[in-house]
Amino acid sequence: MTMTPGKKRLRFDRTEVSTEADGRCRVNVTLTLGQLIFTAGGVANSDGNGPLKAAALATLEAVQAASANRFSCTLSDLDHVKALGKDLIAVLVDIRFQGRDVQVFGSCQVGGSAIDCTVKAALNATNRMFELAVRE
Repeated sequence: MTMTPGKKRLRFDRTEVSTEADGRCRVNVTLTLGQLIFTAGGVANSDGNGPLKAAALATLEAVQAASANRFSCTLSDLDHVKALGKDLIAVLVDIRFQGRDVQVFGSCQVGGSAIDCTVKAALNATNRMFELAVRE
């Protein structure tokens, strides 16, 4: 899909990981859309895929905010998998848009931080719906 001139894309800026008082993991995600900045946080268990789940939850919240809540998205599933010889983060996202429910898939090959990769997988899952939702 070609973006129209002047149309801006939602971009991943950074993640910040911290530990909550109860020991759970908090991930804050910052996305940008042109000059606008959207930051959201997600909290999950500190073990296993918990930090990845926190990153995905934060990303989906930021994407929704960036779309001015024109659609809603919730994390259905997340996994750190090996497929076709690649190390991947895969996410399944439930989206509600204009009265319809759809489920979308996104993935990202791990090549550094698994948390950053999770953010990119969630963006990969939602980018088409985001572009539809913000069309004028």
